[in-house]
Amino acid sequence: MKLAEVQSLFQRSVLAAEPDLRLLALLRPPVRATDIAETFAVYHDGYRLRMAEFLANDYPVLREALGEVAFGAMVESYSSAHPSLFRNARWFGAGLPQFLRATPPYSDDAFVCGLAALEAALAQSFDAGDSAPLPIEILGVAREEDWPRLCFGFDESVIVVETTAAALAAYEAFHADECISEAPDGAEIALVVWRRDLDVNYRALEPLERLALIEARAGATFGEICATLAFSYPERGADEMAPAAGGFLARWFADAMIVSAAPAPE
Repeated sequence: MKLAEVQSLFQRSVLAAEPDLRLLALLRPPVRATDIAETFAVYHDGYRLRMAEFLANDYPVLREALGEVAFGAMVESYSSAHPSLFRNARWFGAGLPQFLRATPPYSDDAFVCGLAALEAALAQSFDAGDSAPLPIEILGVAREEDWPRLCFGFDESVIVVETTAAALAAYEAFHADECISEAPDGAEIALVVWRRDLDVNYRALEPLERLALIEARAGATFGEICATLAFSYPERGADEMAPAAGGFLARWFADAMIVSAAPAPE
């Protein structure tokens, strides 16, 4: 068997629940042990322990909220379903929120899913690339007729995350060195997360701004954003939407979220 085949077999055996018998047959008996499978288990178990360590570092609040036993079971379930595909272990846990939302019993627990989503968004925002924010004064040179066609580019660190009030309370309690618990408020909330210099920030979004921000980040023009808001909230009146969208835009500039602004082609 060629070296590349042995290496591939070794990797598959480390990732699998049980080592491949063909691999065990290739291994030399250890000096002071006769059980080759037991010796190989050092690699098999060591991999899982390291993966658990990475997830614990990425999701410390979730670990604290679940407890060691439940967190360990969740890690094992995730690791089995999603073996690492990256050389950098930093990205191993990136898919955990999606896994929890799709996998019972976690999918039925809004608190757990929301907490994982929040911690993942904060980590992703911190790791995002750097971009120079655009000053709001740039809007002063835009022609009046171009305003409906203005599109805005956002910093890579800007993320809209859906979580719960209970998950946010747990996160803030943990980082205030307070005892955390699943708060009774399970209301769903939306947060915007972004990084400014080396500081990751977040704040709650009311429904109108959430929709406007999602549309803007998807490439909608200012006119399209106003039209979407008016259609989605007819009770507010169409004439209110341009001032509201303008207010959101000013805040995004103030928060250094926007890195480009230009009219879309006619």
